[in-house]
Amino acid sequence: LCSELREELQCLLKGFWDVLPLATLQKAGVEASDLSMLLMGSHSLDLTEWRRHTEEVEGSGGLVLLWFWEVLKDFNEEQRRLLLRFCTGSSRVPPGGFAELQPNFAVEVSDAGSPEHLPHAHTCINKLVLHKYTSKGQLHEKLLHALPTEGFQFA
Repeated sequence: LCSELREELQCLLKGFWDVLPLATLQKAGVEASDLSMLLMGSHSLDLTEWRRHTEEVEGSGGLVLLWFWEVLKDFNEEQRRLLLRFCTGSSRVPPGGFAELQPNFAVEVSDAGSPEHLPHAHTCINKLVLHKYTSKGQLHEKLLHALPTEGFQFA
């Protein structure tokens, strides 16, 4: 792949170094990890920050929202990243963390549908839509079933 894109990559690098010369980056103390964060976003997912910067659209689903945060706490890092990607289109948050995610992350418990429906997301507005699940276990199962879905698919 690299040999097929060698010319394109060289042009990209030349443009990058024209805008951000290596000497300037070194003088400013910018390291590779700093550039990675600026270009790709933060790798860490802080659940406390995630919850603090989440808009909860309650309706009558307060218990489902409580279960959601408990399930998220039970998820491993990979599952949390899959959930974030499912809801936002990216498995990383901006360099400033969830506070900088625009629009803010939102979770809604919908009256539409039934507890048998899978959760769905509106990635353009960073919103996860849950249904009125009857238990934490059911919510956990439905999330795990929906997360591997990529692009427009029926699950």
